[in-house]
Amino acid sequence: MSHLWMRPAEAPAGTYLVVFRCCFSLTEKRKIPFQFSADCRAQLYVDGKRLLEGPERGAVEYWYYQNGELELEPGEHVLTARVICLEPDIKKRLCAYGQMCIRHGFYIKEDSGLLKDWEYQLESGIEYFVPTLDWGAFPRVKVPATYNSAILAGQGGEWKKVEYFEDDRELHAPDLPLMRYEEVVPVLKYPGVYYLPEYVLVWAKYHFTGHGKVRIRWAETPYLSEQYDEIHLEGVKGNRDGKYFIGNGDEFEVDGELNWSAFWWRAGHYVEFVTEGDVKYEARYFQTGYPYVFPEPKNQLEKMAFETLRACSFETLMDCPYFEQNLYAGDSRIEMLSIYRLTDDHRLAAKCLRMLSCSQKPDGSINAQYPSCSHQIIPCFMPIWLLAVSDYYRIHGEDELIRYLRPRAAKLLDFFAANIQENGLLWFEGWHFTDWYDEFDNGAVPNQPDCILSFFYVMALQQLEEMFPEHGCAKRAEAVCNAIRNVFYDPEKCLYALDAERKHFAEHPQVLALLTMDDTSVIPGLKACNLSQCTIYFSFYYLLACEKYGLTELKEKRLDRWRALMSEGLTTFPENFETPRSDCHAWSSHILNFL
Repeated sequence: MSHLWMRPAEAPAGTYLVVFRCCFSLTEKRKIPFQFSADCRAQLYVDGKRLLEGPERGAVEYWYYQNGELELEPGEHVLTARVICLEPDIKKRLCAYGQMCIRHGFYIKEDSGLLKDWEYQLESGIEYFVPTLDWGAFPRVKVPATYNSAILAGQGGEWKKVEYFEDDRELHAPDLPLMRYEEVVPVLKYPGVYYLPEYVLVWAKYHFTGHGKVRIRWAETPYLSEQYDEIHLEGVKGNRDGKYFIGNGDEFEVDGELNWSAFWWRAGHYVEFVTEGDVKYEARYFQTGYPYVFPEPKNQLEKMAFETLRACSFETLMDCPYFEQNLYAGDSRIEMLSIYRLTDDHRLAAKCLRMLSCSQKPDGSINAQYPSCSHQIIPCFMPIWLLAVSDYYRIHGEDELIRYLRPRAAKLLDFFAANIQENGLLWFEGWHFTDWYDEFDNGAVPNQPDCILSFFYVMALQQLEEMFPEHGCAKRAEAVCNAIRNVFYDPEKCLYALDAERKHFAEHPQVLALLTMDDTSVIPGLKACNLSQCTIYFSFYYLLACEKYGLTELKEKRLDRWRALMSEGLTTFPENFETPRSDCHAWSSHILNFL
């Protein structure tokens, strides 16, 4: 079924912002319910006041509408919709990686007949820049002094009639509640720099007066020096008490007065203002994110884990809010397990399973992260998605979501079966990321075949036996286990190697051998503590094995690495134990499963 959408009659190329407005009058107090959608997304204002944002983030294959309602007194009114239209060419990096686009425009449906005459105005003169160092996020802007500060109220400038077009995308009802929108107030850290004690995602509103320029930069933390690895996105952070802000920000030219409302939220603890001339500024911040209701944390370790999970939850789960803001299968599976322990509200987890399934290709494979403008295959994240489906099934049984996912999961199992090699192991092309372990090649196991992929395949088959009895999961798992032993097990060391040449040994395959094969011969090797350790991400599986076999001393030693982070000036847990890119990374909150 097609819908009538609107767009600018003279739409520019690339990234741009456009405001649609509808002026109408009421003779009596009235409620006007409506539905809307936008591509990429919209912020709605009524009489210049924020109403809501939407639609919630979706995929090309599964787009959403959002419900709204106006409750207004008699008189003249104006409804505006500011629509973000992102550059579709990912090579230009002016898109947000986690925000997909199909065809730019705005759609609204209501029955009153009042919201029918629409005009538009482009937010003209704005320049857009690739965000650095927080790549993958929304672009930076340079806003000229000529910017129409009254545009969101439907005033000023020149308004033109919209152009309508037919759009045949199916619009789905929202899966999630509205995100939080709660004002937070930072403290002045030192001149021009403000600090928010809790790691936040915030919508910002600014009011500038005077004459000159302002640059605004957000940071998880300032760095100890200006030295920065632009390849690995890493710098020296110390105890998070540095003074150096790195990367670009938003810039504003002010000639008298200028108002600006951000078109996307920013993340972190710190915001820096650098002014030229006699410019003065006022700022208001509104925290957003998924509206979880968590229990009170019992200690500082739990509090940091709660804050990490909360800051990485928006309209999808995210790997990190400061950088990519992407939904990854490997990250989200262990986030979902934390959610299941903390709350009965599983709507966000359910949506994430659906979104990842939308990336499925004709051959049955799925992307590592989705929704996304980029195409990325991480082989072991595919069986991990199956593990996440199984986790959900164990709690909810055969509900509507499982009926939706079941044929997609079966198709992925068929893809795996078609990629079993002559040696009995699973292998196919992609970035064979396992963990941010220094001796891996960019996180990937050296050489092929990949023992970690086959181990995760076994784990998925074992967990899916009840859900897919017709697929012979147990028999398939046993065959792959035999192949893993034949290729990777070193009987002299009583350990599993990472590679077929049995040159590389680490904790990772031993942990998976315990979880899948119950092979306790590897426990002495783990206890010797001379194997290369799992980092934060893979320590979830390490801790799971410790709990399964009562390895309490090893478990506590590993949790001590999280406890050590408490003295580094952090309020959330980072991507890695040492020199992390991100100070807030969703997968590190998985210790909630072990406290």
